[in-house]
Amino acid sequence: MSQPAVCYQAKWLIPVDQPPIENGLLTVADGRIVAVGENLAGVAPIDLGEVALAPGLVNAHTHLEFSDVEQPLGEAGMAFPLWIQQVVGRRRVAGELLESQKVAAISTGIRESQEQGIAALGEITTVPYSLEMYAAEPGVVSLLELIGLSPERGAELLDNAKRHLQQGKSRGVPVGLSPHAPYSVNFDVVAAAAQLSAESKTPLAMHLAESPDELELLDSQGGLFREMLEKFGIWRDGLLEPGKGPLDYLQMLDVAHHTLLIHGNYFDEAAIDYVAARPQRMTVVYCPRTHAYFGHPKHPLPELYRRGVALAIGTDSRASTPDLSLWRDVQLAAKSFPEIPPEAWLKMVTQTPAAALGIDHNYGSLTVGKLAKLITFRLDGFANPLEAILVAEPTPV
Repeated sequence: MSQPAVCYQAKWLIPVDQPPIENGLLTVADGRIVAVGENLAGVAPIDLGEVALAPGLVNAHTHLEFSDVEQPLGEAGMAFPLWIQQVVGRRRVAGELLESQKVAAISTGIRESQEQGIAALGEITTVPYSLEMYAAEPGVVSLLELIGLSPERGAELLDNAKRHLQQGKSRGVPVGLSPHAPYSVNFDVVAAAAQLSAESKTPLAMHLAESPDELELLDSQGGLFREMLEKFGIWRDGLLEPGKGPLDYLQMLDVAHHTLLIHGNYFDEAAIDYVAARPQRMTVVYCPRTHAYFGHPKHPLPELYRRGVALAIGTDSRASTPDLSLWRDVQLAAKSFPEIPPEAWLKMVTQTPAAALGIDHNYGSLTVGKLAKLITFRLDGFANPLEAILVAEPTPV
């Protein structure tokens, strides 16, 4: 049954795909936007007051299975491979729990995200799972995590990947793939996953250039990651080809439909050159509070922005950040990089990640035909709404 159209009025309307509109009007009917800048409701608009009205946020990267973690694992500043071992330990314990508890954690994360004004998100899905966990949440893009460094695991992982893509298509759930990271998934599986992404026209996400330990493992097959793999009984000679680096993975991922490059904390000039030439196919996802938790040097975000790289922001998980408030990650990033203009930050959590995740037909901007998932920000006397929102908190409408 259709609902009557309603029109909202705000001091500022921020469509994202066009400049802000003062005293803006937005008409909504049946959950979708039917007019921007005019009232087609046939009744007086609902005045939201001294606020900026914007599209719901899009979290480019998160792991909802950790949404029941009360505080980040380990200690701030710890070596990344040591933290990974804590994550693996928790997953092994969780594997002994009922699947319903994992579903509950994911549900908790979705609810928390919605309360924080997040309308859609890129979720890293781990086995065991059921797409029913996400079927009722149209804004969740389920990116199946592929983990298995040994070549013997390759066939199993790719079978899982194909099944995930097929189930997503048949059930109408937005899906994609996530070969985890260079230290955790076989090179050939990454290449095959990229090809599957291209064939299915679905997104692919991969953690890349996240830590100096990862670069050391790829370059020399040594360091803390080598020790971790030996401890887990995974390592053997020839498992990794020495001398590989982020650029080798970028070249392999270039065939994917669209790749979300998670973190990119240690991209060198060659890697930046490569992604800068491919803004329609590659998006770098910066996770500010996770980045700070591990004490990494400053992210190359300003150079990436200057070069025109497609940029998005993600919360990562509650295993490395205190909550799932995407806007708090934006606020930290904006303080860290004041040279990046205010209008760029909102785009990094709306339009750009929506396009990268393949859901920009429904999310990412206030555009006719898209879902009316709306948030407001208090202006608190700021003349420039894009500056005002950086010190405000989003409130779902």
